[in-house]
Amino acid sequence: MAMAMTVGQFLNSHNVDFSLTHHRHTDTSFSSAISAHVPTSQVAKAVLLKDQQGDHLMAVVPSNRRVMIDKINRIMGKQYFLMGEHELSKIFQDCEPGAVPSLGQAYQINMLVDDLLLEQDELYIESGDHENLIHLNNKQFHKVMRDIPHRNISGYRMLFTQEHDGRHWEWE
Repeated sequence: MAMAMTVGQFLNSHNVDFSLTHHRHTDTSFSSAISAHVPTSQVAKAVLLKDQQGDHLMAVVPSNRRVMIDKINRIMGKQYFLMGEHELSKIFQDCEPGAVPSLGQAYQINMLVDDLLLEQDELYIESGDHENLIHLNNKQFHKVMRDIPHRNISGYRMLFTQEHDGRHWEWE
């Protein structure tokens, strides 16, 4: 599977220019960035939240950052909680478990996007599988996110450290 059908139909119906970037099988957006040799700050990570009434919200942040749920709760005036992995498969039926695309609007889910993503020249989002990223330039990402609210909702930068060929590498 290269891309979830819902995602492909959404991008095509909105005339979005994109390409696919293949990488080895990974389990997180952060690992996908490392595997695809792209900056982790340019990979959009989708985090699904829900409130006590069962309303969903997709928070989209760079893969090297964490979602600040307390900030989102203040911004939205509601109490949101992380959704369980088992709940995601009911919504993203055409995606592999855990490979959630950062396109909530394709699945009729409200979204909130981190400001840092809108500043990037190039962006990548999960395609619905664990081996491909959808590559968008800034113009196309803004086109897709045109009507989506954005705020500063991320924090706590994460670093990935690895020993390779006797050298110490860090990516962000």
